[in-house]
Amino acid sequence: MIQLVLLAVMTLSVACLGQTTGVQKAIICLTYDDGLQSQLTTAIPQLDSAGLHGTFFLNSIEGSTEILGQGSPALFGWRKASQNGHELGNHTLFHPCLEKFGWQKEIALEGYSMDELLMEIRLANSYLEQIDRKKKQRSFAYPCNNTAIRGVDYSSKIRELNLVRFARGGGDQSSLVSDLKTINFMQVPSWHVMQGTPLSELIEFAEKVKKTNGLGIYQFHGIGGPLFEISSQTHRDFLKYLKENDEYYSVLTFSEAMELVEKQSR
Repeated sequence: MIQLVLLAVMTLSVACLGQTTGVQKAIICLTYDDGLQSQLTTAIPQLDSAGLHGTFFLNSIEGSTEILGQGSPALFGWRKASQNGHELGNHTLFHPCLEKFGWQKEIALEGYSMDELLMEIRLANSYLEQIDRKKKQRSFAYPCNNTAIRGVDYSSKIRELNLVRFARGGGDQSSLVSDLKTINFMQVPSWHVMQGTPLSELIEFAEKVKKTNGLGIYQFHGIGGPLFEISSQTHRDFLKYLKENDEYYSVLTFSEAMELVEKQSR
């Protein structure tokens, strides 16, 4: 009987120690922009194989085919991804960016009014709801990581209008969050992973996040395919690294991570 009491006291003491020291895993988010074909064919199968979930910020995708009565493979692919636990986020419908980034004048952000941009974000929410039919509120990623229209920051506006709950911005390899209590949920920084980034640099960023028990968000595009491409092998090996070190990392979708941080900061 005495031994059982001592065991219970020791167990309680260890539990309390964990609560007081605030021991937790570093948070990693794997995010992917623009709804690219290589994400459906390569990134998602690799994530599924590793048992990890990512966040895919989608702008408009193909909704039909040239074959009468058949739906778009992209539509079914994204719906299946959502059913398998991946997050579908809002990236506007037409991805408006500034002309200086190479956008045609007819579709560039300079041609938008604030109301038109907000309407597009609202419509994108409805569009995504038709794909996964689960969520009413979305996370958001700013096209080209730009948070302003005609010099006016619109990040607070989309929160006030309840268009999105959390929003991801851009950044570089220094853009990790070490102090979760000071996070701006409408401009959460991420590392825009550039073309040809090697495995060593992906791991190095994760190691920095681990040292601070903070948050690190990867912003990927093409995986073994066009647009800021990293190789499919590099991506696969990085997922393997995260799985082999899961005692240090919690790999969460963007919204899951933000909800956790929000809860802990209350």
